[in-house]
Amino acid sequence: FMEKDITLPRLGETMEKGTISKWLVKENETFERGQTIAEIESDKTIVELPALESGKLVKILINDGEEIEVGGVIATYQAS
Repeated sequence: FMEKDITLPRLGETMEKGTISKWLVKENETFERGQTIAEIESDKTIVELPALESGKLVKILINDGEEIEVGGVIATYQAS
C-alpha cells in the first residue's frame, strides 16, 4: 500500500495557516470518504476537514493545538 499525504487545505479566502483543533480519527483507525477526520481552527472559526477518499490514518504529524501553513502535511494515510 502506498502512503499518501493529507495536507491542510485553504478553507477560507484569506486563510494562510490553520490550527488542528481536534483529530476525530486516531492513528491506525479507518475512515470513509466524506467522513470528518479533523476539526481545523482558522480565523476564529472551526471548520470540518472531510476525507477525500476512504482509507486508514497512518501517522498524525501535526497534533491538536498545533498550527501549520496551508498546504503543509498534517498526516499520512493509506487509501483503501
